[in-house]
Amino acid sequence: MDIRDIMENTELFSKASPESRAKILAYAVIAKYKKGEYLFRMREKVSSVYILVSGYAVLERVNRNNDRRAIFLLGEGTMLNEIILQRPESSINCYAKTEVTVVKISREQFLEIMEGDFGFTRMVMDSMSDKIRRLYHQVENTTKMMKLDKQIASRIWKFSRDYGIEYPEYRELPFRMSITFLAELVGSNRETVSRIIRDFSDQGLLSIRNGVCRVYDMDGLTTKIWET
Repeated sequence: MDIRDIMENTELFSKASPESRAKILAYAVIAKYKKGEYLFRMREKVSSVYILVSGYAVLERVNRNNDRRAIFLLGEGTMLNEIILQRPESSINCYAKTEVTVVKISREQFLEIMEGDFGFTRMVMDSMSDKIRRLYHQVENTTKMMKLDKQIASRIWKFSRDYGIEYPEYRELPFRMSITFLAELVGSNRETVSRIIRDFSDQGLLSIRNGVCRVYDMDGLTTKIWET
């Protein structure tokens, strides 16, 4: 897959003007990262904007106690580091959940394209807005405001809806879903999350075995999220 193919299949580039598309062809480079490899880290100077074109990546924060909190799991077609458009310093870690391919465009060249093309700029703004809306939802679903089992059910339901591969009897996530990663997503400990997953499994809602997550009852997860 070359840059031209990527532009044809990536929504972010779909609203770009012909002039902008020519600049993207000239400026963009393709980079590949292995599973578990970091694309960038907190407080690093990052000179390029990253657009994910295949695979899955995780944005995470690490606190002073070295506790990790996964903020977003992102799929193809998404921007990973819009924040550097304000200033070229990352405020979050990003690592490859699977093998990933990204398009990289230097910050200065990306801003040049945005300045001359409102349609493209609007797509970037929409990407930022989507992350802000998701953050609002996550704040609502913090441990104090929403029970932990509901948080976990909500996360797995959304991943299954957005990324799940449909089989006759279940949906399977196309990336490894470990108990440790779930704990990082909801800000809890591994033991508590493992107990909740066992309860869900006993109820026939889902299973997680050797990192393979299968959801058998989407409606049941929805009920779990909203039940009082």
